[in-house]
Amino acid sequence: MASADETEGGLTSVDFIQLQHYMEESSLRVRDVIKEFHPGGRYAKYTTGECLSVEGFCLFLKTYLEVEDFPPNFCQKLFRYFQQAEKDGSPKCSMPKEGGVFLRDVSCYFSVLEEGQPREKLEFTFKLYDKDGNGLLDSSEVDRIIAQMMRAADYLGWDVTELRPVLKDMMSAIDVDDSGTVTLEEWVKGGLNNVPLLVLLGLRMTEKDGQHIWRLKHFNKPTYCGVCENMLLGLGKQGLYCNYCAYTVHNQCANKNPEPCARTFVKNKQEIGKATHDWIKADCNSSKCQVCFKKIKTLAGKHCVWCQETRHDDCVVPGVPKCDCGPLKDHILPPWAIYPVSKEEDTNLLNVTPDGHILQIAPILDTHPLLVFVNPKSGGKQGERK
Repeated sequence: MASADETEGGLTSVDFIQLQHYMEESSLRVRDVIKEFHPGGRYAKYTTGECLSVEGFCLFLKTYLEVEDFPPNFCQKLFRYFQQAEKDGSPKCSMPKEGGVFLRDVSCYFSVLEEGQPREKLEFTFKLYDKDGNGLLDSSEVDRIIAQMMRAADYLGWDVTELRPVLKDMMSAIDVDDSGTVTLEEWVKGGLNNVPLLVLLGLRMTEKDGQHIWRLKHFNKPTYCGVCENMLLGLGKQGLYCNYCAYTVHNQCANKNPEPCARTFVKNKQEIGKATHDWIKADCNSSKCQVCFKKIKTLAGKHCVWCQETRHDDCVVPGVPKCDCGPLKDHILPPWAIYPVSKEEDTNLLNVTPDGHILQIAPILDTHPLLVFVNPKSGGKQGERK
């Protein structure tokens, strides 16, 4: 839930959802629209220096969202929101002239929310604030980018008090020479290696087997981080949750080499048919160990991704007994039934993973694997839009 309220300069959660809906229906990108407001563009007369008037701002929204009859009251409310954001921004930055808003801040905010590829999106954000085109961002320009990320994150339900130091630490890490400036190469490299930033921007890393696929999540009951083992605190979405194995971490702990995700295929043909558990550290509090039958204390146990069996850490013995995939075994295609082959063995290249593995399936008798398709336009929007 957003922290902003219905006071002047604030947006409600309903306002933000409505804005997201408009963005989902639009086919344009910020980079397409911003050119029209630069010198020589169709709408250049609506900008004064780097600032947009209220009329220019409303025209920007109508153009970007492809909505000719965009509600005037909503447009005015969004304009006041950006005005208030400027007042609350860094004191190092000059205020927009004549009560306008900065075009680059508006563009950065919307670019954070729209879909995009990692490198392309990070490069756009960098060039947006590299006003003099010298290939460097100074600390004040970086602060403005972080400010826009914080505002977007707030309405997406992030705990921004936790995210801000994560981004600050990233900036300190990539400025290796302590020059106070960041190059494009440093910015892109740092961004692509910062998991919370990638999740915030809606970016996907190149998927590899054993790599977590994170999403931000709100937890309704006490939940602990698998890395630092401290509780996830906050009222909004307190941490990152792996869609594949349910491993959970603080935003800032996602960069601290968490345990790998469950495998989805074996590495060679010798492992085909060897049904072994994939143990993931989990909060098994109040669950019973299925070896010694005693209760498992918080973060003192592991669960198998495939059969859902839980055990104490000390009761986990590799390979004993074999994993039977649990009550849903009839519908599961386990990793020991999927194996990599060479290009010579499979010239059709029909099953290639994002990181280049060519896979084949060794069928398991008397099973009926089930594929589940989710419509992202329906319900909780948990699917991936194609």
